[in-house]
Amino acid sequence: MHASHSRLIGLVVSLFAAGCGGDAVGEPLIATTLVGEYDGVEFIPINGYATVYDGNSIIVLGTGPIACGSEDDSLPPRGHTAAMRITALAEGSYGNVQVQLYSNVGQFMGSGSNSGSVTISSVTDDSVVGEVTYNYTDAQDREYSITGTFEVAHCAY
Repeated sequence: MHASHSRLIGLVVSLFAAGCGGDAVGEPLIATTLVGEYDGVEFIPINGYATVYDGNSIIVLGTGPIACGSEDDSLPPRGHTAAMRITALAEGSYGNVQVQLYSNVGQFMGSGSNSGSVTISSVTDDSVVGEVTYNYTDAQDREYSITGTFEVAHCAY
């Protein structure tokens, strides 16, 4: 489990250089009711996408300019980001989903666990529709969460 956790962290850290420049544009969420919290700071994702990268099915949601192709970038975007790895980008319910939340506001920090749940209700060539529930409190009683529905762009892979 530790190895897969480390792989997700490495994958996500390598996901996000687009946000460090001033001209980057994100992939807007098609529809959403998402609300997140990072160490007591609420955030509302506005961008996101789903793809398969390095054999991992991932859904990435955030406030920064993340978009299809961000998985090849090397630096995190500004803002807050949630990255989820699920078994497949296919309709179904997934438990024990690895969810990582990142904050790049002032400094880069991250937290996560495999206690999320994701339900995918529709997958087309253009979009992935689903719902995520994730709540985590760390050893210092800091709270992290992301909950709600989403429709994101389904990127080619």
